Amino acid sequence: MRKRALFFSCEPGGAEVLIPVIELLARQPDWEAVVCTYGLAARRFTDRGVAHTIIPPVGADDSSLLDTCHPHLLITSAASLPQWDMSEKHLWRHASSAGVPSMAFLDQWQNYAVRFSGTQGQHLAFQPDYINCINATGRAEMLRAGFEEARLVEFGHPYLSSLRERARKVDRAQIAGRLSLGHGEQVALFVSEAIREHYGNVRGYDQYDALRLFLSILSRSAGKFRPLIKLHPKDAPAGYEEVLKDYAALAPVVVQDGMSPVECVSIADIVFGMSSVMLIEAYVLGKKVVALQPGLRVEDPMVLSRMGCIPCIVKSDAAVSMDELAGFKARDADFDYAFREREFLDWIAGELQGG
Repeated sequence: MRKRALFFSCEPGGAEVLIPVIELLARQPDWEAVVCTYGLAARRFTDRGVAHTIIPPVGADDSSLLDTCHPHLLITSAASLPQWDMSEKHLWRHASSAGVPSMAFLDQWQNYAVRFSGTQGQHLAFQPDYINCINATGRAEMLRAGFEEARLVEFGHPYLSSLRERARKVDRAQIAGRLSLGHGEQVALFVSEAIREHYGNVRGYDQYDALRLFLSILSRSAGKFRPLIKLHPKDAPAGYEEVLKDYAALAPVVVQDGMSPVECVSIADIVFGMSSVMLIEAYVLGKKVVALQPGLRVEDPMVLSRMGCIPCIVKSDAAVSMDELAGFKARDADFDYAFREREFLDWIAGELQGG
């Protein structure tokens, strides 16, 4: 009898990290992959051609999804902040009550505790049976954050592992034409995030502070780079107009849904941002990457700058030049992200047979 794996995410980043896992299990003759979703993740599944069912948010007392699906295994992302959505967390608890093994795949090396906590001081109160902590860096940081080692498994980052192949299919000339870029024009990409909406001023900066720093750096580069600004799906474009009007001479190009993350990164010569996974994507694809966190007053949330792999600018008035950034010498760091497909399949087979 075929086994059924139920997948869930409602966040675009969560969908991306799950898609290669869904595709892997769907190729196995003894597995069936069922995908349930809503919100921005649904659009990402649609764009990637992944069959899915739209469901409502999962409530604390509503176990109907598991009751009707009868999965042998629950696999989710761990991408939702509790103040915005609790469906992942409720599903983990429903699975535990039903005796269904559960696993969550991290999509980032940040915000470990809040991903598994509630809204009312419920520190680490919501956890699946297992968490794919990606690699040794994730394991060490999660152990320091108070997670039990027995829950942590390392299977790599499925989305990052598929990135090079996807990037090879990108037609850079065609994208340049869509954006009306000049022949040979160099592109500096700024990757935005909804920092103000999600964190207020806890970090000491928001996306508009980082954008101003980005544009001020470019304004000193004598027109060598065209700014391309990739908004997050949750960003409100109107919020950027106040900043951009002061830098109209740079002729910035703003995109949101019209280009995929891999297309944006592929066309860029250098990539700036705060803590988005797109900075990691750019690093994996061999791009120059810079973290901008002006006024940072918490632990650096960007794993690559924490590890010394990319520069991080924390002064809002930093007079750094593009030449200086291009000359940054990265520290040697072990940053393993390869998805261990065979190990993952062997592991779940053993887990469902009782170890």
